[in-house]
Amino acid sequence: MSKLAPFHSGVAMSFHPLADVHVHHGALSVADISRSIAFYETVLGFKVDTHITVSEGALEIVHLVKGNSFLELFCQRNAAPLPKHARESSDDISVIGTKHISFGTDFPDDLHAWLRRHEVAGLTEIFDGTHYKYFFFKDPDLITLEVVSRKGQSTRSSPV
Repeated sequence: MSKLAPFHSGVAMSFHPLADVHVHHGALSVADISRSIAFYETVLGFKVDTHITVSEGALEIVHLVKGNSFLELFCQRNAAPLPKHARESSDDISVIGTKHISFGTDFPDDLHAWLRRHEVAGLTEIFDGTHYKYFFFKDPDLITLEVVSRKGQSTRSSPV
């Protein structure tokens, strides 16, 4: 379906307005911005893109980037801790809301070994599903993170 769709700048474009819609980033509230930045840089290879402080210093916002992937961190002074039900997927699944952020890889076994060497919290075994291999782990605030790899998609060989 191709039709002229208005673009925000007033320039008409000849593609469907949904053609480039994609997930841009996920956002997490964290207790210690420096600790979280160090974790996502060291453990998953993200780098700080932007770091701002607003609300008279009460809120820090950091955008991390890795390739075309972005992750936003919020650190609010005196924020409430992670609710008990959100600490375990089995408890949280029955509550409406975001469940986890998932990171993709073509090499789940290598990444799992990397995370084990870095002694990340909550690292599960690798689950071998019908279409995906996947596993979970926790960030420093015990937020659930997932790694997923779609089977049969990669033609690349392991960089390790």
